[in-house]
This record gives sequence, C-alpha cells and structure tokens, in this order.
Amino acid sequence: MGIKTLKYFLQICKDGSFSKAAKNLYISQQGLSKAISNLEKEINVELFYRHANGNELTKYGEYLKSKAISIVYQFDILTEGIKEMVDEDKGYLRVGVSYGVINALSINIIKEFNNLYPNIILTIKEYTDFNCEEAVLNGEVDLGFAIHHFDSDKFNSQLVKSKKLYALINKNHHLCDIGKIEFKDLKNEKIIINSNHSKLRHNFLIKCLENEFDPNIAIETDEMVLIHDLSKRNEGIGISINFAHTPNCKINYVPFKDETFVWDIYMITKKDIYDNKYITLFKNFILSRV
Repeated sequence: MGIKTLKYFLQICKDGSFSKAAKNLYISQQGLSKAISNLEKEINVELFYRHANGNELTKYGEYLKSKAISIVYQFDILTEGIKEMVDEDKGYLRVGVSYGVINALSINIIKEFNNLYPNIILTIKEYTDFNCEEAVLNGEVDLGFAIHHFDSDKFNSQLVKSKKLYALINKNHHLCDIGKIEFKDLKNEKIIINSNHSKLRHNFLIKCLENEFDPNIAIETDEMVLIHDLSKRNEGIGISINFAHTPNCKINYVPFKDETFVWDIYMITKKDIYDNKYITLFKNFILSRV
C-alpha cells in the first residue's frame, strides 16, 4: 500500500466517481481502477460498492478514508520538511575569472567541483583583469581569479598557479629558432597581445620600457586563442601562455630570458570579509587540484 494509491483512493472519495477522479489525477480511468483493485486485493476487502449511479464506500472504505487522510497529511508534511532542509543545504557561489584563466586551470576542475558538490550552485563569469577585481570589490562575485599585480590592501589573496609567458613565433619567422628571447629582440617586431584592460599587457609594457623602447603593438584582443591563431598566420609575434600548444603547431613557443615575466593566477576575495563555508570549500578544492 503506497502513498500514491492512498491519494488515488481519497480523490475518488472526494469526487464520488472513478471517471472524475481519473480526470483530476491526469491518469486513465483504467489505470485508476486497476490501482484500486490491486489495493483491495492487498487488504482483502472491497472499498467501494460499485453501481450505475456512482460509487459508495463500504464500511472498510470508510475506515480506510478516516485513517488515510491523516497518513497522507503527515506524509506531505514530512516531504515538505525534507524539501526545505535540502533547500537550506543549497549554497550559491559566484566566481569571476579573468580571460584565459579557465583555459589555464582546465575546465575539468570546475566540472569536477560541480560533480562533487551538486548542492552548491556555482556560476562563473569572465572579465577583463581589472574588471574582475572591481567585481570582487563591489560584491558582484564572491571570489575572483585575478592576475598579479593588484592592491594587497584591498584583497585577501592566494597564489593558485604561475604560468610562464612565451613569445609565439611563426616557424617561418627569423626569430623562430632562438632559444630564449629578450625584450630588446622584440623592438622592431609587430606584437599581438591582450587589450589594455589586461595585466599581461601592462606588465609587458613595463618590461619594454625597462629596455628603453616602445613596442609596436599591431593587434590587441582579450581572446587568448585569437592571439595563438594570429601568430600561426604570421600576423606578428604573440605574447601569451602555452595552453594551446600542440606538436604540429605552426608556431614555436619561445620562453623569455627574463624569468620574472610570468602570468601569476591568484584567488582573491575582498579584504576583511569573512569567507563563508562555500568559499572556503571552493578555495580548498582548487588548491588541492592545481
């Protein structure tokens, strides 16, 4: 005897007929009749006097009705209580990421977190580097993946990953076979790099100024994949990480001789704001996987 069958039984009691109850229950009359017939066989009594003008409860039916009302009511309270508990256990976490970070960390990490913690509703939004920091400060996101450098007086931060930066040089270019590249080697070259909203570009310009020249930035974009694609087409020398490298690639990834020129990914939260359990859980998960 299941709750569903008891609800079917009570609907018949309410409507006074199998046909009307079946319509209100959105099931076939044949299916409803079979369910009640099986119930009668299970308890070995008849619940209804069936006649042309309708259905009348037997004394057994009257008894079952008096008990079933309470049983179904208590069951509904029980299931609603459990539903409320499940809703309370759900967490919401908003994460901002600078462009390119997802590729550097691997999308599989985010999928793994979602599979491991299905009750945490995780939303990811991409930003330019500086806008990602702003999103953390104004509360648009709970946590950000930002690129160093940033104001340490405004953020709590943890280093997640440090990626080498490379010059992406087409294999037909005269610099393609150089072992390590110096910034001065790029003085007269067309440069493909992130837009002026990126820390990578900002740090690159500082290095060029330290080497006493202004770079010829021919193409700028926030899409790292496009930097790689344009470098393959020999539109210039790209400045990026090597996440898209393949053995048959048309470009060489030439490291910089200056080893301080790196792409450091940090997790940041607003300074002096307490990390809730979902932020702490997410931080620990990322640090354990990267």
